[in-house]
Amino acid sequence: MEVQKNGFAVLSAKKPVMIRGAKRLLLAFRVRFQIFKIALKCYGSFFKALSALKKIMQFKKAIYGKSKLRKAIKLDGRYFFGIYIPPFPSPGFDRYIQTELNFSLPHQQPVDHLQLVQLAITNRCPLKCDHCFEWDNLNREEAFTINELKILLNKYQEAGCTQFHITGGEPMTKIKELTELVSSSNGFSDFWVLTSGFHVTPENASMLKQAGVTGIVISLDHYDPVMHNLFRHSDHAFEYAMQASVHAKEAGLLTAFSICTIRSFVTRENLFRYADLAKACEVSFVQLLEPKAVGHFRDKPVLLIKEHTDILDDFYLTINYNKKYQHYPLFIYHGYYQRKIGCLSGGNRILYIDSAGYINACPFCQTKSYHASDIISGILDVKNLQLGGCPQYKNYQNIYSESAVANK
Repeated sequence: MEVQKNGFAVLSAKKPVMIRGAKRLLLAFRVRFQIFKIALKCYGSFFKALSALKKIMQFKKAIYGKSKLRKAIKLDGRYFFGIYIPPFPSPGFDRYIQTELNFSLPHQQPVDHLQLVQLAITNRCPLKCDHCFEWDNLNREEAFTINELKILLNKYQEAGCTQFHITGGEPMTKIKELTELVSSSNGFSDFWVLTSGFHVTPENASMLKQAGVTGIVISLDHYDPVMHNLFRHSDHAFEYAMQASVHAKEAGLLTAFSICTIRSFVTRENLFRYADLAKACEVSFVQLLEPKAVGHFRDKPVLLIKEHTDILDDFYLTINYNKKYQHYPLFIYHGYYQRKIGCLSGGNRILYIDSAGYINACPFCQTKSYHASDIISGILDVKNLQLGGCPQYKNYQNIYSESAVANK
């Protein structure tokens, strides 16, 4: 259904709903039962399926800190557990589980080498953010035409990838190309747009929804407007982010905040004040990213020390599992598990194609292993690319072993 707003047709959409209490328990049962059914299909044995389910639950506990379902967001009849996992129920979720089962106990059913591609579609950006990992690539000649982006997307979809994070630069500077790219999808993928909030107008948010975008991840690096604007070197950055969260929700998109947790920010008071703002803005997810010495942070002492990560770990568990905060967004913190069992990216489950066209293990591990032009031309097959795992954290390939889970 469409309504008129400011003279423009926008979607009149349902709002996301947080799943809690008894409904959360019922959802957890449904998810586990679905995983068991998929395992039974993969192994043809009740006991093997049960064993694989147990390993999946152990893995989940190692990643999230506890085995119970944290929180879930329902939108358009699907349940979302984060911005890196396909929604349930969906073919993408089933294929995701089928692939994860193969990691825990190999089987003969089809699996996917990649589960998510982070794709920078432009190097254009109006900001000059302190932590920008694309700093060396910004505002140069574009690496891709829209037709080349479509070919790249199609090749990764044919290889089984069902999740894409569209980034840049600032992807909203190319709203026409962005929506055309998503509209060309095969219909089985979920797309998230990673943005500073720039140019997320009611009209553009509606265009994203109609093209098939699932949600947007808005970079917001402080609850204080002045501090955020200083970090982004823009007098309007905080305003962009706040307005983007409103317009995205009105268009029926899921919303998330993403923060670079620099040393000076990491205190319990700051983290909970940020959480209060995220709750007030009604975003569904918040992603905590640790600063890395790449891009604009290269050769700077930005890495967190144990004092900081201990605070982040405690906050992460408290905000997600303490009943006092059950009405708050679900928080995602990769550092929580990376130091325990290794990285889940590293070019294996997830890879990053930067705005210059190079294929990297992730945005922070700038390995530049291949160039996407060789995939577009057919010289390289996406199924055969090996990026060598994460160079900073240990390779995650053995995370299902008893020792890895025991050392969580």
